[in-house]
Amino acid sequence: MERGISNLIDLWKEGYSEHIKRYQPYQAMQQIRHIASLFSPGDFFYFILNMHNLELEYVHPTVKNFMNVDPVHVTIRELLKCVEPQDLESVKRKEMVLQDFLEKFKDPYELPFYKILYMYRMKDRYGRYRTMLLQVNVLSVSDTGTIEHILSVHTDISYLGVTKSDHISFISLNGQKSYYNVNCEKGGFDEALFDIPFVGFGSDLTKREQEIIFYFSKGLGAKEIGEALNISEYTVRTHRKNILKKTKQTNMAQLVSLCVMEGLI
Repeated sequence: MERGISNLIDLWKEGYSEHIKRYQPYQAMQQIRHIASLFSPGDFFYFILNMHNLELEYVHPTVKNFMNVDPVHVTIRELLKCVEPQDLESVKRKEMVLQDFLEKFKDPYELPFYKILYMYRMKDRYGRYRTMLLQVNVLSVSDTGTIEHILSVHTDISYLGVTKSDHISFISLNGQKSYYNVNCEKGGFDEALFDIPFVGFGSDLTKREQEIIFYFSKGLGAKEIGEALNISEYTVRTHRKNILKKTKQTNMAQLVSLCVMEGLI
């Protein structure tokens, strides 16, 4: 466990810390706290990490819902201890892909307009296992083009009943090209993906179809969804069939998992 955590921290030091010349505290803390307060309801915590020295500049108090730590004095090493040990290697590969993507991206100053997502499992302070969705946003970039501060949001998505994905997604927040479900097996970002024409996932889904996906993600059946939307159960089942065909998925559980990773839920 400790060795896996040390390897992950060394990866960050080599990829980020060693390229940042001086410590620079994040200036817009109040704005971040306000933005985080607008997140959709759910059990989550977040923190701001300074990549110069891997120190936590702020940790939201809700971290205590997950871990028995002091949000004021906790370290990144302590937070990493919550990761399920069997997932540490998977997390490291995802972080290697993330780092490789950041290095290969043509304009580092566009990186704050991306949200990076992947899943991992954790064991909380009560001994319960949770499936977590990690969402990372670059807050600032140094003069040399190195990531300086990141916002890291960890949300419990266990209630969705999705299985942990071993992929990572890079979602554009300003309409630029996104990269969905990138394979992390080799620990690097395939540059060929930069040249593939961008087709936004779910761009051909109707508003009604998106509503039905949302209700399925809440665990409702076809009959309950029909009652909620004032349509017949048969109509819901027809929509579900069309949705799976459009998205090329085999079942709704798989689709919900994909929608979570791509920021549609």
